[in-house]
This record gives sequence, structure tokens and C-alpha cells, in this order.
Amino acid sequence: MHGTILLSQPDPDARQRYRELLARNEWAVVAASGTAEALAEAAKQRFALVVAPVEPEAEGGIALAAKLRERDPDQEVLLVAARPEGRAAAVRAGISDCLLQPVDEAHLRARVDRCLERAAMRAERRELLDQNRELARGDAIAKRCLELLSNPDLEWLQERVLAHLTEVCDAQSAALWVADDRGELILKSYRGILERQFLSEKLDRQALSDRLRDGAPWISGEGRAAHLAVPLVAGGELIGVAQLSDPLSGPFVSEHLRGAKALADFAAVGVKNGRKFLALQRLGLRDRDTAAYNLSYFTDYANKEIYKARRYARTFSLLTFSVDTLPQIRLRLGVEEAHKAARGIIRALSRIIRDSDVIAKATEHEFYVLLPETDFFGASMFLRRAFAAAAEEPEVRAVDERLPVSLVAGGATFPKDGEDFDELVLRCRRRLEERRGSLVRKLHLEGLAFWEQVEILLGQPGSPRLPADDRAEPSRRGKVSDVLFEELQVEIARDLVRDPNARGVLYVGSPEIRADLPLSVGLEAAPPDFASRVYLLGRRADLDSHPAISPVFLEGDEQLSRHEFLLWQSENASYALVQRRGRGATWGFHTSDPGVVDGLVSKLQAEYDLQPY
Repeated sequence: MHGTILLSQPDPDARQRYRELLARNEWAVVAASGTAEALAEAAKQRFALVVAPVEPEAEGGIALAAKLRERDPDQEVLLVAARPEGRAAAVRAGISDCLLQPVDEAHLRARVDRCLERAAMRAERRELLDQNRELARGDAIAKRCLELLSNPDLEWLQERVLAHLTEVCDAQSAALWVADDRGELILKSYRGILERQFLSEKLDRQALSDRLRDGAPWISGEGRAAHLAVPLVAGGELIGVAQLSDPLSGPFVSEHLRGAKALADFAAVGVKNGRKFLALQRLGLRDRDTAAYNLSYFTDYANKEIYKARRYARTFSLLTFSVDTLPQIRLRLGVEEAHKAARGIIRALSRIIRDSDVIAKATEHEFYVLLPETDFFGASMFLRRAFAAAAEEPEVRAVDERLPVSLVAGGATFPKDGEDFDELVLRCRRRLEERRGSLVRKLHLEGLAFWEQVEILLGQPGSPRLPADDRAEPSRRGKVSDVLFEELQVEIARDLVRDPNARGVLYVGSPEIRADLPLSVGLEAAPPDFASRVYLLGRRADLDSHPAISPVFLEGDEQLSRHEFLLWQSENASYALVQRRGRGATWGFHTSDPGVVDGLVSKLQAEYDLQPY
């Protein structure tokens, strides 16, 4: 029988004698001078058999056997006792192989052979069990790999890739970044005990380039704090990167890397095929005339986005566009001109959307746009760009010169405005109706510059009353309190500090930019990560800089010397106050009409060459 024997014997003469006896039978022997040295040797390698004396009791063979069997319950141990009571103590400790001195060489050889035979049988059994486990593990991984090729749906695939990787690698948490059309690695899915705010929306591909080149998984960090990175590569193309963390039963090991690599190869092919399938599916679901998706596909896509938003606590926005004059264009200019106007608007929208955004045709004159990962303020900014892009589109302009192309829109954001598709569509339609009733349309403000709009909105004491519409938010003009401008600054400053993470933009125009303005004082306590952009416009006085406000110095501007304004656009509010101070009472106009506020903000930015938010 083969196998290395560990001989523990504190007595040098006895150690030499037993070593010679064992060596004569061609057994490999490692000798140790006692329990401590024997344990050190056992930590370096596995021994088929340990031979040690029972005595002394404190540090003898019984204690050594107990410690070795804590590491390996199957460890074979042969003890030698000087007295019968020592042999009895060994039996009570569960060690059946114990010889009584003096030891006969033939008897020793027979007992060692028996121990080594048992050790060989256990080793063979362990090897078979390991092979069976590896075979079962490989079979389980193969089934998981085949499952990843069974369904081309990308959303399902991304979820299953993470589920399989966490199970195979015994991880509690995982995240997946998938390459988009531009090759950027975008966060698509995560699971486990991860917190969304600590996950990067994009991975720096350049920083990972060396690691990603060979497509092999790697471990960064140590112990339970380690991360296992798993590239998904198909045909030399990087499809994505998964990151696993929080291992359950100890640190990640080579077995985890092998399983992750096998899964990643199939996952990469599955995701790549899923993207091709989606592209073909989209190609067959587009409207022939406008290239927008049909409503059936869009509804399915929106419901998937709702599921993702609920699952990962995300937000998205839905927009409804309507070409109100399209029936008149069709009737007076013909069907082809109506198609030209619709095509032009879709083309304009397609130029400004991202890869993840989706445009769909609901009816002949109505379109939907879905904007993933976009809050209400972001959707408002998109609407502004959309109207500008449509106005510049050659086909739209060609039709508009003959008959106005009237485009209106309304938006809704999940979950702020609703938690299912029908609720969001209903909210979009209500806001679209608000836009239809807006003063922007009734007073024909679209093409006017900022101060031209201000003069029309303010009017004069003898001007006609503002047209009212039940669909629109209220607007008023007339005499206002002399302190209204200051009081509003105080209230808005409180609101901004109360919710510093809310995105928005605030423009305050005043004859002078002063440190004692209520807004300047109120925002002194704004936190460093203040999300809203605040601008003060006017002549320089005693305020040069501010932690939360950007001053815009305008010297000698006659309009600002006679007017004050406050324009506020945020996720939760749209409000404008414009006032003219005279010798008598202050004359003002104020409104919560989103169309008017957005128009004033847009024209103000153009008037003074301010960077759009």
C-alpha cells in the first residue's frame, strides 16, 4: 500500500527506530518531534496514516489524533501504548488501532497495511464522490447554459444570467452591465442585497480593457469582501460584464471561476442573439410610413419598463404628442402632405432620442415616446428639445408654410403620475389638454422673444382680460403686493432646501444682484449636493459669488432695471412671476401654466445666451 506516513515521536531513539522499521517496508515517512511539529507538517500536506505514542497524555497521540480529526474526520491514526491503561484510553477516545509495546515488526507491518488500505479506500471514495459532484455540477451548469439559449427575450435573459451566476458561484448579490449600440457598458439588472445608489450607471470600459481582453473571470479584493467580475464575450465582441459579491460560504475559489466562465460564454451568445432577435422584431413592428413602432409593440415594451421600474425602484416618463391640425392638412393639402408632416415630426424626434427610447404611432395624428430612466423634469426638457427639433425639420417647415402644423404634447412619470400604462396615458392626455388651453396658444406667444412675451403677458391696466380656459392652469395679471417678489423667494428657498435632491431650474431677475436678497440668504444653508440650478440676473451690487447660486451680471440692461421676474421649473412645480414697478402700485403677471413657464424659460435662455439645463 502506498501513501505517506507521519511519524510523531518526542523520544529521538524511538523516533529513529520506528522510522527505520517503516522505511524497510518502502513507506514514505515524515518524522516529527512532537504534537506541535506534527500539526505543522499536517498543515502542509495530507498523510495517509499518522503513527504516534499514546503517552505523554497531555501532548501525546490521543490529543494529536483529536486535533487532526477536527480537520479531517477520516484521518487514519495508529497509536502505540507503553501500558495497557494507555491502550484502554485510546479505545475510549475512539481510536481502535492501538499497539502495545514492545511492537513486533511483522505485527506493525500488518497493522500499517490495514490502515493504509482503509486510507486508500477512503481516498478512492472521496475521488469518486468529487468526480460525481463535478459531473453533477457540470450537468447542472450545462442545463443552465442551454436554458440561456432557449429564450431570445432580452429582459428575461438579463434576469436569468444573474440568477444562474449567483447560484453557481454561491453569491448573494450580482449586477449586470450590457454594452449598448455605442459599446458603452450600461447597468441593466441587479439582484441581492445591493443598493442601487452604490451601483455605477456605466462602467469605464477603458479601465477594464486589459482584464476584458481574454474574457476570463477575475477576483478583486479578499475574503468575503471580494468581487468576482465575469466578462460576457461572444466572437471576440464584449457583450457585457457581470459582477458577483457577498459569497455565502467563504471566498470565491477557482471552482467558481470555472462555472462562471462556462455560463458567461453561453450567456454572451444568448444576449447577442436576443439583441438580433429584438432588432428583427422591431423591424417587423414599425409603421411603414413613419418608421415608428406600432401600438401593440409599444404597449408590451411599456409594461416591461413598468416591471423593471418596480423591480429596481427606477423611474421613466411617457410622452404623448398630437398633431392637432393634421386632419385639416389632409383635407386641404392632401394625404401626401399630411404624411410628410407626420414623417417629419417622427424624424425630428428620432434625432434627439437615445438608443433606449422608443417612439410609437398610436393613431394617424398621435404618437407616444417612452423615456427610460427619465424623471418629470428630464421629460420637460425633452419636450422643449422636441418642439425645437420639429420646428427645424425641413418636411415640417415645408408643410407649415402652407398650413400651420400645430404640435402639442403632454407627459407623465412613473410612479409619480401612475403605476400602470393606462394611468400614465390618462395623465399624459390631461396634460396635453392643459397645453391646448395654455396662454401660449391663445396669445400666440410661440415665436416671440422673451421681453415681447413679457409685455404681452403684463399688458397695461387698460388691456383686455386674459383669456381663460378650464383645461389650463390659472394665470392672473393686475396689481400685486409690493412684497410678493420677496415672499416668493423666501418660500422657494425653503422648498429647495427641504428637498435638495429634486432637480429643477430657477431664474430670478432683479435690477441689482445683492447679498441681502431673500433668495441669497435662504440658500446659504444649501447642501453641497444641491441638485437644482439657481441663477440671479441683474446689475452687480455686493454679491460676487454664492455656494448655491450662479450670478449673471447684466450691466445697463434697461428692461431689467424696470422689471423683476421669477421663473421656476422643477419636478414638482411650474411657476412664473413677472412684474413692472412704477410710481404707483406694482403691476404683475403670475401663472402656474407649464406651457407659459417653459416658453419664458426657453426664451430667457436665448435672450441672454444662458446654457440650457
